[in-house]
Amino acid sequence: MELIIDIAADVVEWQDLLNGTQLVSTEGVSADGVWSASGTLSWNIGLRESAGEGDLTLARSDGTAIFATLTRADVREADETGADEDEDRAVHLEYEIDGGEGAFAQASGTATADGALSRTELRARYILSLTP
Repeated sequence: MELIIDIAADVVEWQDLLNGTQLVSTEGVSADGVWSASGTLSWNIGLRESAGEGDLTLARSDGTAIFATLTRADVREADETGADEDEDRAVHLEYEIDGGEGAFAQASGTATADGALSRTELRARYILSLTP
């Protein structure tokens, strides 16, 4: 089963750690209002393609939810494109789906997200591939 969900999320926290790690927390909703999303995302600015750390929770308006763990984060930093740090960064995220609630209680599979991240917002299309 494949689900495609477009999410616009606010960046509710952004931390620049001394070791070069960026840590971002987001909360938002899908374009159709059916899904809400919350999650964390971290990556090291010295490694464009890094394992990263983070998680994602997608909750549907009927009370079901999908949980996923970030396995890879590819974030193009603003200075790589000549933009300043307030402008969008291109992101590609990969997740391992590791459960859920309700109809998705036994969910497994993978998810990818491609989009843009700024200091205030994450806009991405999430493609979830759920295994039966």
